[in-house]
Amino acid sequence: MKRILVAVDGSEPSLKAARMAADIALRFGAKLTLVHVVPKLLLPPDVYGLTIAEVEKEHRAYADRLLEKAVATLDEPGLEISTGVLYGSPAEAIAEEGAASDVGMIVIGSRGHGAVARMFLGSVSDRLVHISPKAVLVVH
Repeated sequence: MKRILVAVDGSEPSLKAARMAADIALRFGAKLTLVHVVPKLLLPPDVYGLTIAEVEKEHRAYADRLLEKAVATLDEPGLEISTGVLYGSPAEAIAEEGAASDVGMIVIGSRGHGAVARMFLGSVSDRLVHISPKAVLVVH
């Protein structure tokens, strides 16, 4: 296994998943890539009173801060960490990135929604498990 891909969204489950992925990466000598997905806008940018460029700039700044925080929690000697920002539908963007030949597995946190909430809100981890060409570890 050359690389482990970890999706982080700033939630405690995603940071827990990153910590577990770091432990696995250290044991197998793998690299760790933390990614955050910036979803498509739900409303036109003018609703926010901003231009598309301003919205994209703010999304990217938020993603960068979130990834920096996640990297800071994984202060492990010998662990090689890279980060990336993906765009689009979260599960699909993560699965696409995870399809790279050097990715051995994908790790993602589960927010622990109940059955009713999952039915209405959907679940990125659930969708990812079904569409990913690689093994997916869902951390509770």
